[in-house]
Amino acid sequence: MDYHKLLNSGELYDSVDAGLIEQQHKWVQRLNEFNATSDTPDGLEERTRILKEITGTYGEELFIIPPISANNGLRNVHFGKNIVVNFNANFVDDGDIFIGDDTMIGPNVSVITALHPVSPRLRAAKIQYNKPVRIGRNVWLGAGAIILPGVTVGDNSIVGAGSVVTRDVEENTIVVGNPAHVLRKITPMDDCYYDHDKKIPQAMIDKYIVKKK
Repeated sequence: MDYHKLLNSGELYDSVDAGLIEQQHKWVQRLNEFNATSDTPDGLEERTRILKEITGTYGEELFIIPPISANNGLRNVHFGKNIVVNFNANFVDDGDIFIGDDTMIGPNVSVITALHPVSPRLRAAKIQYNKPVRIGRNVWLGAGAIILPGVTVGDNSIVGAGSVVTRDVEENTIVVGNPAHVLRKITPMDDCYYDHDKKIPQAMIDKYIVKKK
C-alpha cells in the first residue's frame, strides 16, 4: 500500500488502518528519540542525523528545538533551508506540509492537514481526509499560531501570535486574530523601521538589506 499517495489524495480513508498505524508508530518512535537528545555537541549532532532520516525533505541548516510532535514523525514535512522551529511545535502531518527557506516557526505553533467529514457515522468510524499546507519562504509564524488544512501562507508574510489561519495569506502580508484577518501589508518602510518607529541602524541596513537588493 502506498500510504503517502493515499494520504495526499484528498480522498476519504480509514485513519486507523493497521498498516498505516504501524508506519506512523515507526516514524513517531524515531521522533521521540530526537526529542530525547541532549543539548551537548554529541546530542546536537544526533539531532541532525535523525532529522535527515525522518523528514520528508531535509533542508540544510534546519534547527528544531525539542520537543516537537508530529502524527507521522515529520515524514510528510518538507523543509527548505535555514529554517528554525521553536519548542512544542505540532505538525499534524497526515498530509504533506511544505515549508520554504528562511522561515521561523514560534513556540506552540500547530500546522494541521487532517480533516474529518461532517457525517457523525463516518467520524465514529475514524474516516479522514487531508489537505496539504504550504508555508512560503521567509515566513514568520508567531507563538501559538494555528495553520488549518489546505492553507497557503505567501512568501515574507507574518502570522501574529495566537492567530488561527483559515484561508490563504497573500505574500508580504501581516495577519492576526481568530479567524486571522489582514492587519496590513509589508512595505519598503519596514526595511527602515522596527517596533513601530525605531530606526534600524544603518550598519544593519547596509549589511542585511542593501546587500540583498
